[in-house]
Amino acid sequence: MGVRYIIAGESQCDLFAEICLVADYLAQRLPDFCYERIEKPVAEWKPWLQKINQKNKWHHTGSPIVWKELLMPGSKPFYIGCASEFLEYCYSYYKFDVFFAPKRFEYLIDNFGQFQKKQKLEMRRLARIDNSDMIDKSIQNKRTICISGAGNPLSLFIISGLLEQDVKKNISRIYIYDENCSQSLMEFIEHESNYVGTEYLGKIVKYVEKIGAALTSSDLLIILDYVPFQSTYSIGEWLYENKKLMENIASNINATASPKLYVVLPNLGPACYNATIIANSITKINKNNIVVVTSDLGLEMASVAAEIAEVPLRNMFCPPVWGFVGINHLVDIRTTIHKYDSFNPYDRYIKVKNSTLCIGTVTPEMRTLEYLMFFDVTLWNKVADRKAKKKMSDRPISIVKAVALLNLIKIWLFDPNPSYVVNLGIQCNGSFGLTFKGVFSQPAHLVNDTVCSKIERAQH
Repeated sequence: MGVRYIIAGESQCDLFAEICLVADYLAQRLPDFCYERIEKPVAEWKPWLQKINQKNKWHHTGSPIVWKELLMPGSKPFYIGCASEFLEYCYSYYKFDVFFAPKRFEYLIDNFGQFQKKQKLEMRRLARIDNSDMIDKSIQNKRTICISGAGNPLSLFIISGLLEQDVKKNISRIYIYDENCSQSLMEFIEHESNYVGTEYLGKIVKYVEKIGAALTSSDLLIILDYVPFQSTYSIGEWLYENKKLMENIASNINATASPKLYVVLPNLGPACYNATIIANSITKINKNNIVVVTSDLGLEMASVAAEIAEVPLRNMFCPPVWGFVGINHLVDIRTTIHKYDSFNPYDRYIKVKNSTLCIGTVTPEMRTLEYLMFFDVTLWNKVADRKAKKKMSDRPISIVKAVALLNLIKIWLFDPNPSYVVNLGIQCNGSFGLTFKGVFSQPAHLVNDTVCSKIERAQH
């Protein structure tokens, strides 16, 4: 009467593969040796083993499991055990070492180990091919950012803020470039920036020696380049030096940039003038995609205005900023909007004391600060004092400039929100009565992924 051995195990189990090799070797040399191989995926192994244990009242754990059955209907399975117990059984019953030398066994196991590695690599390759469509879609949704003038200390705050976004979802690469800084400094910034977060795979921040290569694949260009004002300059000389610098950047944009490139300038130097020069020099991208972030001027004054008007800062919006920022501007404190809860009492509130009924209604409203704050020169004095202290500090870097820039990038590229109003230097098109031919700071918002003046909302 014949006997059949059943060997079952996980598909990724090395011991299961090893004893299958032994069983196959025995079946080729012993005519009466018969076995059946049951291979289960890792996810299905434990539930399947639990059913076998319940059916046969066994208590086996792990992979593999071996039992034998008589080759006749209704025969009961006879439990042998795990891999080591099966090898012991083969040794005692078939005199295993007589025809299967240990060296031969080790040789087969080594070969099988190599086969398993090759099989795993093949499975990973097929998985990558199967997921290629999903990966391509993920890459398409990510943005590539280029920072020109990355030697400016402000770039460290900007890069840190960008890396705090959902990088795996939003950003594929941040290129940094500065023709006026040494390679060692740029590589230092690259090295330090890649340690802002620990969960990111690979290097997000990368230094490039030529900006053209970065602009080819970039969706957003942040320009931190500008010529600072010096006492030896006249205003005309200062503007002329900035003009030459901006025209050089514009030529790089025309040469290699994508037509869909966005260009953002923080409030550094003659910012609106620089943006106007770039807009007049480019031929490849939409002029409406060139903006200057000016909300930092309003944010600097908001805390002082809230203190004078006795309004919680969390209930205030950023004050409107107007002007050719970098040369002259106005922060309009009086028209700054804040949230206000208006209380309207019922008639019985006046007539009845200690009433347990509802005494009135509270209605949230939007109001300007003009009705709360009369003209007070101390506002301007406090702002001037605060700016003077910043200049005297060891690190005269305005974090507010980075915050304003990061807010714009978020609502423009990562999480578009047409209802969000920001102060931007944008092309004048007659809105608010502005006919200036250039970039002028004003309240703006998004309309169909394009930055437009706030007054255009009604027109769309």
